[in-house]
Amino acid sequence: MPVYIRKGPLEIPPGSEKDWASEEQEEDYFLRDPDQSQDRLPQPYRMIVKVVDLLIDQAIEMINIRQQNREAEKVKAKINVLQPTAEIHVTKRVNCLAVGGSYLFVGLSEGLAVYSLTDNDWICGWETNKVEVCALTVCHVQNQVYFLSTVDDMGIARLFYFADENLSFLKSFNEPEDISKRTNCIIFQISQRGDYAGILLEGVEDTCLEVYKLPKEIWLNELESSVAALPTPTSDTLSASMPVMTDPKITQPALLMKIRPPKPIAGSIFRSVQEAVQKNDDNCVFGTGQNHLIGSHQWDQQDSVFMGMFEKYLRLDLPNTQDGRISRNTMFHFLPHNKMMHSDSEQMTAATSNAIIVHWDTCQNHLMYLLGKPTKDKPDGDIKPDVVWPCAAPIKFSAVSSCFTYFAYGLEDETLTVWDVKHSGFPLGVVVLPEGKSIASLYFLEPITSNGDPPAVLRAQVLVWCMDKSLYLVTTAGGKESHVVLLHDSADSKEELISAVTPVSSFPNGVLLFYRGGLVKLLDVAEQQPFCQFVLPLPYKVAFPWQPVYVLDAVNHCLFLKANENRVSGENMTPEKFTTSLFVFSLESIVKTQQPVILPAQSLHWEERCKSLFQMRLETFPERRKKIAESWSLLRKQASDFTQSNTLSR
Repeated sequence: MPVYIRKGPLEIPPGSEKDWASEEQEEDYFLRDPDQSQDRLPQPYRMIVKVVDLLIDQAIEMINIRQQNREAEKVKAKINVLQPTAEIHVTKRVNCLAVGGSYLFVGLSEGLAVYSLTDNDWICGWETNKVEVCALTVCHVQNQVYFLSTVDDMGIARLFYFADENLSFLKSFNEPEDISKRTNCIIFQISQRGDYAGILLEGVEDTCLEVYKLPKEIWLNELESSVAALPTPTSDTLSASMPVMTDPKITQPALLMKIRPPKPIAGSIFRSVQEAVQKNDDNCVFGTGQNHLIGSHQWDQQDSVFMGMFEKYLRLDLPNTQDGRISRNTMFHFLPHNKMMHSDSEQMTAATSNAIIVHWDTCQNHLMYLLGKPTKDKPDGDIKPDVVWPCAAPIKFSAVSSCFTYFAYGLEDETLTVWDVKHSGFPLGVVVLPEGKSIASLYFLEPITSNGDPPAVLRAQVLVWCMDKSLYLVTTAGGKESHVVLLHDSADSKEELISAVTPVSSFPNGVLLFYRGGLVKLLDVAEQQPFCQFVLPLPYKVAFPWQPVYVLDAVNHCLFLKANENRVSGENMTPEKFTTSLFVFSLESIVKTQQPVILPAQSLHWEERCKSLFQMRLETFPERRKKIAESWSLLRKQASDFTQSNTLSR
């Protein structure tokens, strides 16, 4: 059979498509990415896919361009600049500031000073070379009477009395005779009306929270004669001839209780169930878990079983505690009568309408102690809490609103819980922050009267400042979902990190932000844009912007800010030349354009408070009536179903 062989070299025919080479590469793409190993679509569907991908890429590019333009517009937007209206010169180093009424209290490197807000003149002071005040708080007692609580650089807590433009030293709480047995004051706080004082002390061998009853009515009578005998100061600045107040003979405050951190749970010390039950005096609240019947050998056996089963899943690189301090996350708050306390009329009287709530470091329980009620325990003994508030994880930070309506606490598992402790006693919401956002501090925003929820709907806004310096706004409301909004992200530049956060009660949705770069801005959280910026005159700058010294006066609508003058490098400052400047910024122009806020319930007259509560009760009546009707209908249906089932069974 003949075979025809073509003469000449064999040639490869050209490809029929232009992108034949690229298509071959796409066919081999599954060899590099297993997720792309799928059958190719036939034409014309491949062309449709390419067109859709092209449209998506163009849309994403347009979105990025518009977002960049919006960010550029925000940067170019003109921000209102506020200049200082006054300046106060202080001849000592200023460490802290506080405002009370029409007075400015200044903590100095050598004592205290008081200035008038009307003319910014020095009034009086308390000076000593060995006391450097580092923390200062003011409590308004009545009329023009104030209590001042201070903590110096050595951890000594002192209490002062200010009235009739005279400052008197009352008591030093933890000044030791032997320096080796010294206990440092970590927190010194006075209740709202000045009835109680709480001092968190930490020493080498003992850590405790001491609660004192302040006899303010007796002090007012005892100090009238001593204050009247003091000379009237005439100097407008602090000087070496400033009068030093002597210690008046006053009644000493009474120690109500000394609260110590709970002991770690260990093996049972009881021999029988009856002994453990008799140890509990009151069984109407949760306990701290100390009274149990689990032996030490059972704990050891359970730990060995757990480690044997989950040893390979446990993290071996757990971070150690920072410095071993038990007060690292310890906080306490004074609370008035609320829904979390006992409702027993025999125990709850006018004298026991206050309580103190405390949570210790690495502890999962809030412990509440009633103040003023008679107790069988000694003040320095093992005081049992009246209410135990268990949580799901160790507590890192807690905060109470200024009206004592809401209570919030953040846990170590990045969870935030907000409670309504005044009206219902139930939580408003539980919010989980984004992963990796550890809570550093919490701040409540004041509620507004208009453009917000009616009084029948309880709503709380909480600012969450995280450890990475990011800022979130959490909004919770009863029966509604909680919202989390990012206000400021953790920036790459250190100058853009937030160093301090302060809500402005007189400015709705206003938050004062301090940056490490020295900028000070007033942020509107509703618009998420800065409202204004505070600028210091040259050559001054914010002193220590990473830890600024300032105070916000919500009554007189002004901001006091410590500033330092730029000096030539290498210039030494002598004590004679050293001065500190406090600049005053007025917020009157901002407050006039904003809406007023709700006054705290404690500052209203009792008739107005009753009227507001009754009005809120009337507004919620239709909703409560509807829920009651639904509950009764559901009970009737369940009862009828139960009756029918019994009849059929017979």
